[in-house]
Amino acid sequence: MRDRHGPLQTAKTFHQLSVAQFEAMFPDEEACKVYLVARRWPNGVSCPRCGSTHVYELKTMAFKWECMDCAEGVSYRFSHFVGTIFENTNKPLRDWFRVIHLMLTSKKSMSALQIYRYMGFGSYKTAWYMCHRVRQRRLRKAGWNCRS
Repeated sequence: MRDRHGPLQTAKTFHQLSVAQFEAMFPDEEACKVYLVARRWPNGVSCPRCGSTHVYELKTMAFKWECMDCAEGVSYRFSHFVGTIFENTNKPLRDWFRVIHLMLTSKKSMSALQIYRYMGFGSYKTAWYMCHRVRQRRLRKAGWNCRS
């Protein structure tokens, strides 16, 4: 990476994107999945259970892999969601990204009620759940010992 006068430009981080830049960067669900995989495994996909890099992509299912090193005779299937705040949710990844973007770009974050109204979710509980997961993850990353 070079300074602003050099030919290489550094990409803005997620929380520095404007709404227009966010929409251009994540136009659909596929772009969000590609971004998540690239950020999670910058050196190639590895098994979240055993850490092995001997995984192969399943041809019939996009963004799903299989690890043969986890157990003999048995394989472990996993997706890009395993071990993330997006695991076991029904909301599209793009909605999650939009909520995270809103929370990070707002001066004092956003309440679940504001997220509920802005995103047009069917229930306040959905917005609260998403905000709760994002906040818990940020606290854990900062070193606080939180239960999930």
